[in-house]
Amino acid sequence: MERGAYSVVSPSEERYLEEIYYQVLENGYARISHIAKSLNVGVPSASRMAGRLSSQGYLDYEPYGIINLTKKGFAIGRELERNHKVLENFFRLVKLEEALIQQEVKNIEHHISSEAVGKIKAYLEMHTKMKS
Repeated sequence: MERGAYSVVSPSEERYLEEIYYQVLENGYARISHIAKSLNVGVPSASRMAGRLSSQGYLDYEPYGIINLTKKGFAIGRELERNHKVLENFFRLVKLEEALIQQEVKNIEHHISSEAVGKIKAYLEMHTKMKS
């Protein structure tokens, strides 16, 4: 499935990159224990994924150290954040209950193509212009 600049990243890798991106924005770095807790996975699983993402050039990571995103990893995180917001806005437009929006976005955001997100974004922009 084509997912924009990060089409070689699996949905599971996207989940990790997105979580690391948000933690880096908030704290300036991320830690394996925090990622594992946020994603509800074991520390060994989070550590293996960080090693894989590091070897692919998305993270600067040394075991037992802090994690930072490379330029490539940060760009993917930023795109994932934008896509997340597009989906949230779409669900708000169709009046999905606010309590369900985050869960529904999480259910689909790592499985939807960049083309589909682009079409949704264009629809939202058109709808906003029509309302003005």
